[in-house]
Amino acid sequence: MVIDPKAAHDIMVSQAGLLPQVPYPGVRERWECRCQNCRSTVYPTLGSVSSRGTGCSECAEYGFRRSKAALLYLVTHEGLQAAKVGICNLDTGRIEKHERRGWTRYDVLACKTGRDAELLEKQVLAEWRSQGWRPVLDHGQPYDGWTETAPLPSSSADELWQGILDLKRLTEAVPPVTRSSHER
Repeated sequence: MVIDPKAAHDIMVSQAGLLPQVPYPGVRERWECRCQNCRSTVYPTLGSVSSRGTGCSECAEYGFRRSKAALLYLVTHEGLQAAKVGICNLDTGRIEKHERRGWTRYDVLACKTGRDAELLEKQVLAEWRSQGWRPVLDHGQPYDGWTETAPLPSSSADELWQGILDLKRLTEAVPPVTRSSHER
């Protein structure tokens, strides 16, 4: 089934309050849009908007809130010999959910915003993957959050946590890029 780009545009505007910023990419492709409510730039798919009624991830009353205070956490799982890095907003029960599934809380780092936590998590995962540490499966099967894991035999939880703290210090030490007035 081919969806008319004009019809797709109208769905994004009328159902999600999102104004597309680029031409329609396809039903399953992330589409750059601007929220008409909060003015954030978001990247939903037409499929998620039309089938699940999603909209602006910043305005949503559910899920991870990038504008709110957040935690970055490291949990370990003895049976899987794995560590998992994750993020959540405060008081969501996310870490406790992992604990009920056999994970043990190693440590937690408070972040001013969810954006800060999300950026640090991405940097941690990039570092883990650059080390050749692949995600850990459970007897060959994926599970909730498996893509944010690394094998523990490759490194101790102490070393992983120290690496997270080092990355945090590095990101705080880098000044934001600003343009001088003559570059604008």
